[in-house]
Amino acid sequence: AELWRKLANPPVEWTRKAVHTGGGVIAAGFPWISASHWTVLALGAAFALILWGTRRLGLLQSVHGVARKSEGGLYYPLAIYLLFRIASPTPVFYLISILALVVSDTMAALVGTTYGRITYSVEAEDRRSLEGSAVFFLATFLGVHLPLLLLSGIGRSESVVIALQVALIVTFFEAVCLYGSDNLVVPLVTYFLLIKMTPRPAEFLAAQLGAQLVLIGVISWAALRSRVLTVSGAIGATLFFYGAFALGGPEWIVAPALALAGVLSFFLPAGRRDAPPPRGEYQVAAVFYSTVVAAGMVALNNAWETLLPVSPALARGDPLYPAFVGVLAAHLAMLAMSWREPGPEAVRPLRRLAALATGLVWVLPAGIAVWGEGNLVEAAAVATAICLVAFSLYASLRWCRRMPRGPVWELRLEMASSLAALAVVLPPHLLWLTRG
Repeated sequence: AELWRKLANPPVEWTRKAVHTGGGVIAAGFPWISASHWTVLALGAAFALILWGTRRLGLLQSVHGVARKSEGGLYYPLAIYLLFRIASPTPVFYLISILALVVSDTMAALVGTTYGRITYSVEAEDRRSLEGSAVFFLATFLGVHLPLLLLSGIGRSESVVIALQVALIVTFFEAVCLYGSDNLVVPLVTYFLLIKMTPRPAEFLAAQLGAQLVLIGVISWAALRSRVLTVSGAIGATLFFYGAFALGGPEWIVAPALALAGVLSFFLPAGRRDAPPPRGEYQVAAVFYSTVVAAGMVALNNAWETLLPVSPALARGDPLYPAFVGVLAAHLAMLAMSWREPGPEAVRPLRRLAALATGLVWVLPAGIAVWGEGNLVEAAAVATAICLVAFSLYASLRWCRRMPRGPVWELRLEMASSLAALAVVLPPHLLWLTRG
């Protein structure tokens, strides 16, 4: 790649993807070449050390010469090693995940930079093209469908539906990952989806795909109608909603839907056609910080049911659902406070109470009511306690002089407050469940 750069001076994206693809072709054969993960670790560590050292010294511009900030070169060997550790017993799944990392990503980057005309913003400094995302989807579909069809015992219809669903979800993840993190996220998400989907019958998978398409349509309509969520924000919200539906069930999307409706209601004036476009902080970063804690509750609840050895009381009945609702109610209340806080000092306490009431009243009653797995009174108490603790902590710290300022720090404070509330309320809730 360095020789090619010096002799022909091609675009840096070409030489960078040549290294990306060449390394991926070698890594694709690791399960058939190496029996020890230490070998893969040594190769990956050496590769990462070379990339880190040459970037610090200003060398290897065939890889480091891109203008945007990217840590993809360091995520790349880490992703391959982690995949080898978890997926080498199922080499077909390993191969498919590597293809998504290598082939899909490379084709999307080359087509997007060369032919991309319809672009959208991920964050203020990063853009994607619709053409690149479309090529990523097509390449991922083929990279999943053909290996499943030819190298496994999965049926034709199942392989088609699995490939469609995996390609759609992974394309969304690739579209919103920043700073090269798609090199880590894309292969690991691909492997996780394969593990989850391949045991399922075609009818179940088709229903999941239909639900996914409905969620995409509804959230896209809401984003266009309100002009609050940008394209990347809508993609991030869709991923969260689909994860809650797929890992939890239909009732797990009620509270998020109510919270999203509350957020959109704050911006109803922005729906005017003459209104300015959404500010940059309401893109994918805002969706991430507002939903990551709740997404963790969904994932952990599912893991307790399917993967992790825990107490029987925690392996049934969705024990984390009340915490999930409480976190979403808290985030809606904190967002309402951050948007309505400016104004005369005398009315700020009333606005804070109104913001807290927004989260409690808008999200909590209906969110708890649809849960039929346990004591609704205790569930409502847990969700209310989490909302109150998170909101109180946020309101106390928000105006602390030592706190950093800015929209991103506001979002981080919201996330930290909800985590602190979980640390306070969740242990006694789980102890009560295991003993009761």
